[in-house]
Amino acid sequence: MSPEEALARRLAAEIENELGRLDQLADEAASAPQDDSPFGLRARGSILHDFYSGIERVFQRIAEELNGGVPQSGQWHRQLLTDMSLPIPDLRPPPINAALAEELGDFLRFRHLFRNTYGWELRADRIRRLEGRMPGVKDQFHSQVRDFLDWLTGA
Repeated sequence: MSPEEALARRLAAEIENELGRLDQLADEAASAPQDDSPFGLRARGSILHDFYSGIERVFQRIAEELNGGVPQSGQWHRQLLTDMSLPIPDLRPPPINAALAEELGDFLRFRHLFRNTYGWELRADRIRRLEGRMPGVKDQFHSQVRDFLDWLTGA
């Protein structure tokens, strides 16, 4: 096995592991009480925060191994998401499409809000909207990233 094949298999295994963790998180979200108290909103917000953080870990691994590193700008989280929807000629296809990147942008913005506001400032309607979209977004992410992994491993 060549070093490139070994790297591709290792990266694919790491990403598959993260996809499994996102499945666990989705199960947790589905069974979370729909409690709009400040504590309930903090807990539900934490699940949404973790959801995007897991997705971003996948993107970081791809960027580190295939793109030459994660973006270095002050807006690197947003740039990383954009980069993942772009093909890089002679290097790799896009791991996700532009429509999914746009959907994920809402989760990224929420994660930023969650990290930078007090818990009592969280809005139940916004959390409910994202929770409702989370299963479909997760399924799209899984499907598109698995297509990318097929390209990566030559499957």
